[in-house]
Amino acid sequence: MSYKIKTLLVSSALFFNVISLFAQYQKAPVIPDKTFDISKLGAVADGKTINTGYIQKALDLAGADGGKVLIPTGIYLCGPLSIHSKTELIISKGATLRLINDIERYPVINGHYANFLEILNGADIKISGGGVIDGQGKIWWEKYDAKALVYRRPQLLFAGNPARIEITGVTFLDPPNTHMSLKDAEDVYIHGITISAPANSHNTDGINISARNCTIDDCDISTGDDNIAINFGGKPGNAPECENFLITNCRFGYGHGLSVGSYTSGGLRHLTVSKCTFDGTSCGVRIKTARGRGGVVEDLTYSDLTMKNVRAPFYISEYYPHEPVNPADDITQPAGDRTPVYRNILLKNISAYGAEEAVKLWGLPESPIENVRFENVAVNAKKGGVISNAHKVSFYKCSLILQNAQSLQISQSEVSGL
Repeated sequence: MSYKIKTLLVSSALFFNVISLFAQYQKAPVIPDKTFDISKLGAVADGKTINTGYIQKALDLAGADGGKVLIPTGIYLCGPLSIHSKTELIISKGATLRLINDIERYPVINGHYANFLEILNGADIKISGGGVIDGQGKIWWEKYDAKALVYRRPQLLFAGNPARIEITGVTFLDPPNTHMSLKDAEDVYIHGITISAPANSHNTDGINISARNCTIDDCDISTGDDNIAINFGGKPGNAPECENFLITNCRFGYGHGLSVGSYTSGGLRHLTVSKCTFDGTSCGVRIKTARGRGGVVEDLTYSDLTMKNVRAPFYISEYYPHEPVNPADDITQPAGDRTPVYRNILLKNISAYGAEEAVKLWGLPESPIENVRFENVAVNAKKGGVISNAHKVSFYKCSLILQNAQSLQISQSEVSGL
């Protein structure tokens, strides 16, 4: 394997010094103070009665001029629901909104099983309270494993093109598919929620999102897939599809980590991740895409993170899901508007213990990863990993303790400080 290691004067340090917290939501939802209690409209909290009609009636009443829909204490079984603009859905502490699990009779819309909670082109929406949204996913996972499902499984929450949306206080539990998907959103504030599904449940991503102006704060997320996945697979353009993200004070349990991609063609700019912990995730910092579905991913800052028993603390790949056995064997291909571009990534004040591989940086020969700075990073791992096709990678005040000190492979890359 060929090596190209250079000692660099890190002129890029100026860039890292001026990164700031661009990332945050800017406008909160505005909702009239008028309440519709579902129990007064006929809903029964016995865990047996199907309450879809009663709850949807309350949501329709609130959506007419704006208002709040109250789910009081108890277990309310129901089918798919639509949430309108200017509406707050309050799931009280001690209340459970539970998805029906009769798959044979479950509604199908546009070629897939209907999502449990759905928001389409809505604005000024809030989901709050201390209660639970329960997807009863076990039967769906079993049917999926047995290849016995005809359509795509429902998501607990799907929001398409929403603006000014806040989600707080609730627990999302055992979805048939993803816990929540927000697509093409603007001004998103998700905070103080819990997301939970078994580690072996397929495709149960915690938060799958594309947005501008988004804050995710103080959340506990353990899932069978990505804990958070920022996905932006739109048409490449001058303005990024995703911009101004802040993810902070979150706790990630089992799952695949905090992911960017694997669809990145729409572009991402300004992501700040700070003060988060990872315990038992397969990855920590995870940026992934491939030729044909890539775009520009730039100006990312990860700081003050703690990782324990995370298999790959830093996994950044332009080959996902399959990297070449030998990087030198891959030939340069023509670059286009869907060629991955990763640049300007700062990783600062991070500790990782019990890792399998310390670092994985996999750039393409026609589009190397550019300008990655590790600062005050301590990693304890079995193996070093790979740095391939990466330019201006710098380590400053870092410690890599490896059981196999010869296992860090550096190829076609410029690395300093290591």
